[in-house]
Amino acid sequence: MLKDSPQSYQAPKPSDLDVNYTVEVDTILEFIDKNIHSFKPYYDTIRDSEKENRVSDFLVHHFQLCKAEQNGFLPYDFRKNPTQESSDKETDIGVFVLARGIKPVPIIEFEAKRFSTSSKYKEYVSGLRGGIERFKRGHHSSHLVVCGMFGYVQSHTCSHWIVKVNDFITELSTTNKDTTIDWSNPSENLIAVSALTNVEKLGSVTVRNKPLKEMHLWHYFIDLN
Repeated sequence: MLKDSPQSYQAPKPSDLDVNYTVEVDTILEFIDKNIHSFKPYYDTIRDSEKENRVSDFLVHHFQLCKAEQNGFLPYDFRKNPTQESSDKETDIGVFVLARGIKPVPIIEFEAKRFSTSSKYKEYVSGLRGGIERFKRGHHSSHLVVCGMFGYVQSHTCSHWIVKVNDFITELSTTNKDTTIDWSNPSENLIAVSALTNVEKLGSVTVRNKPLKEMHLWHYFIDLN
């Protein structure tokens, strides 16, 4: 009988509790979607600079505060300028899993750019400091297939800069002469996903240099006027 059988028990292995990689990334994106609209009112109370790095500091702090205030166990940590394993170029924001059993490597990363009368909006896309270009070349997040970008809109409107960015990507698709990078795929253009309070969310799929797989990028244009 079963009751007379010797009982066998083995402690679960860490891998027994593993979930699909996209579940963690989706959880982080859902958290951002839920809380990014309240960044502007928070930023307005502490605003002391329009500089990109300073705004990113505040955005990271905002997300960390949201985690604490909502009393939910979210085992992820938002950090500034995570280092890259094989590149000396750092993204602006990375999200890490808080666990000792795994190497501290971001599971999603974000580049950030300003949009203002004094900024170079084309750097959102390409150039030495180009946000999308760094993802395409693998200088950022070569180990990932889903990442994102934050656009800090400090003049005009989100729609104004989205049109500018897409027009520039379209221009690159026909005029680019650099054979080491490809801008010709229509999926490079930013496509509207949803309109949140103070925020426009868009998506794109960018073709990366081989052997890297294509990357899905989520774009958050935040109205900070």
